[in-house]
Amino acid sequence: MLHTIQADFYRLFRSKGFWISEVLLLLNIISGVFLGAAGNIGVQRSSQETLNTDTWTGFKSLVNYSNNISTTLLFTLIIIAIVVGVDLNQRLYKNSITCGVSRTSYFFAKASVIIAISFSQLLLSYALAFILGTIAHGLGTAPHNFAAYFTIAVLIQLLCSLAWVSIATFALYITHSIVAIFVTFILGTVVLGLPPVLFPKIELFKYISLNFNFSLASDATTAQNSALAALGFIVIFTLFGLIIFKKQDL
Repeated sequence: MLHTIQADFYRLFRSKGFWISEVLLLLNIISGVFLGAAGNIGVQRSSQETLNTDTWTGFKSLVNYSNNISTTLLFTLIIIAIVVGVDLNQRLYKNSITCGVSRTSYFFAKASVIIAISFSQLLLSYALAFILGTIAHGLGTAPHNFAAYFTIAVLIQLLCSLAWVSIATFALYITHSIVAIFVTFILGTVVLGLPPVLFPKIELFKYISLNFNFSLASDATTAQNSALAALGFIVIFTLFGLIIFKKQDL
């Protein structure tokens, strides 16, 4: 299992696709810091979440970019497509399984890599936003209880990211098609993002949209329910992905 993880990261860092995706992520953050508008994917619950026309200082960049974290998720899925998608698409996993690695061990080795990638991409995005915002416009003023609310926001966004990744990789394990990752993500953001917009009075829809940002962190109920909804998606789709992978022919 450890050798599988090491091999994945070795291959990842030698991949041109990985470095190109990181450059594009950097450019997206730069556009937010200097132009006031970073890319975003999916349905937004209100126009206020997307109109960040104020100056992106260091602290403000962290707050504003929390509304655009779906772009980071897209680049995370690109990296996962390189690490997991290529293996499944070309059935390279047969080399590991025929050499004595169980399917369960292989699956959770890939899951460990996915968690590490998701976490590092999230931290990298915020670090770049903060550094670039501070260099360009100064540190700015931290909002009230910033450290606590920002920590909550990042942790729940990590859970939401892992939930989206679980859904996308579930589609990947079914189809062995890299395209399925992105189709599932794009359609999923619409399917889960529209109900909160169309039915704003139904609280449940706000949590299953897997869309969390800094402004929601101050509401303990919203934070708790969003975290529970994300954990539910993670458990369900990870379990289904494992079951399907174990039953498929080599």
